[in-house]
Amino acid sequence: MDDLSVQIEGDVGVITLNRPKALNALSHKMVDGMREALTRWASDDNVRCVLIEGAGERAFCAGGDIQAIYENGPKDPIGSLEFWRDEYQLNAMIANYKKPYIAMMHGFTMGGGVGVSAHGSHRIVTDGSVISMPEVGIGFLPDVGGTWLLHNAPKGVGAYYGISGARMGPDDALFLNLADAYVPNGKFSTIKGRLIDGEEIDAILADVRETPNEGDARWHQNDIARWFDADNFEQVMANVEADRSEFAQGALKLLKRQCPLSVKSTFYALAQVESYTRVEQSLQLEFRFCAASLKGKNFYEGIRAAIIDKDRNPKWEPATLAEVSDTMIKDMFAPLGDKELVF
Repeated sequence: MDDLSVQIEGDVGVITLNRPKALNALSHKMVDGMREALTRWASDDNVRCVLIEGAGERAFCAGGDIQAIYENGPKDPIGSLEFWRDEYQLNAMIANYKKPYIAMMHGFTMGGGVGVSAHGSHRIVTDGSVISMPEVGIGFLPDVGGTWLLHNAPKGVGAYYGISGARMGPDDALFLNLADAYVPNGKFSTIKGRLIDGEEIDAILADVRETPNEGDARWHQNDIARWFDADNFEQVMANVEADRSEFAQGALKLLKRQCPLSVKSTFYALAQVESYTRVEQSLQLEFRFCAASLKGKNFYEGIRAAIIDKDRNPKWEPATLAEVSDTMIKDMFAPLGDKELVF
């Protein structure tokens, strides 16, 4: 069975991520297949819109196939970097797509799954949707245009979710502008059929969308904004530590768990994105971090601890935030010359 199903149903281009046992994690072949389909459908008058979904009940897409990068990166860093190059070009294609691009974000939607959904024109969440950018926990940073998406969230809130890796429910995703509509489970499954029958997505959503229960992001937005009103991440941590609320102490545990170099690199990257006007600029910045990560230790160590050995005990380098220098951070975003990501 193919890992990616691409077909036209009625006048709807339907993409199904079809690796349910792997939570529909994206492989390089799947990325290439999506790029080919979207390119073809962009100029096909018989395709009115695109719908992307994930097979199985557990996930839309839980991210990229990081185990493959763990296995291949040390011996084939160029090949691994090409996966990100193609994936990021796909993310930009989705962000700029001229036809409605409808993402059915059920279950886990994480990392690379956010990249093939949250850049679309219509992002739909439902009961049980769990959205996150957990990359700092594996020695990486929010990528696939994640820095762009998080920067465009309410003040401080995007930075918090990107740096803590905290999970978002349906209302959180709406508040951070990573989703457009919440549709309860009972109506969620009807959207595809109604699209194929010829209804327009905006009319369907007007009929079936509802208001989810309020999430942490909306409830704690003022606290989070206050924490992140700082010039450096050490001050952010001090602000969180000084807040004795239950939510703050839970956030503190999350923040302390992450890779120090990734944490400060993400804080730096989000500051850079403030001057950007296009998602492509964020993707180019993230791509530089990818190249540096393949040469370092933290990314492989993070995957080992989380996915391979599952001991949840990564040995980060440096081990503390205080040891991360400005030079180390800037080295993670060093120019790549003729290997830069271009569009």
